[in-house]
Amino acid sequence: MTATSRQEAADWVATQVSRGVIVGCDALTCAALMQYGFPSGNVALLGPSTGDPLGCGIVISTAAVRSQLGPDLANVYAPAVIASFGSGTSLVQVRIVAPGGVAAYGPAERADFQARRIAGRELAGNRNIQEPAAARAALVAGRVDSRLLITLAALAAWSHVQVVSFSDAGPGTGPSVPLRELSLTASSAAGLHRLLAFLNAQRPPLRAIASQHRAGRTTTVQILFTAPNPTGLLTASTTLALTAAGS
Repeated sequence: MTATSRQEAADWVATQVSRGVIVGCDALTCAALMQYGFPSGNVALLGPSTGDPLGCGIVISTAAVRSQLGPDLANVYAPAVIASFGSGTSLVQVRIVAPGGVAAYGPAERADFQARRIAGRELAGNRNIQEPAAARAALVAGRVDSRLLITLAALAAWSHVQVVSFSDAGPGTGPSVPLRELSLTASSAAGLHRLLAFLNAQRPPLRAIASQHRAGRTTTVQILFTAPNPTGLLTASTTLALTAAGS
């Protein structure tokens, strides 16, 4: 079971975490992560000689890592879980390292949540956006990643947007982890071309991974931002822009 959890976590990190993030892990997990194609230069081995995971952006917490770092793993270095696999001794968690420490991370996360909730409520009232009840609830509750909120607002400023769903919070996590994927439908071939051109023209941190899937005459576009989600993108000026776009 431990090997399964390790492989699932390595697969998830390789597909969901930004390739520019340094990932700390034990020897077996690091090997699995590189097998799934994660750049070896961004894989940091955590062992008795490394001391701590500072300098990493993500830590893959296995029993070996928890044994090495003890309570400091969650209380000092990496307070937030963004994905979880297995249970008990086979539990493997993907955790965010707090560069400024837990004392700075908590307030930043709470401020970001409040900003996402304000922006999400504005977008839920935007007349250019249509969404099902579940997607609307996610917006209003502040569950949507700030990069998706900014992208959605920009799209709604010049076009009608038909939202299908928000997803990809990470397995085994609670509602505090933002949803990083948006699925929407394109109304026409011209609209699809314009949408993809817009997405491809963006620069980090607003550059997303876009894919399209066709079913009959309907094309669904999936817009995915990699983990971890940045905080502080939704400034006061951004919130005002979202309010203006929805008026």
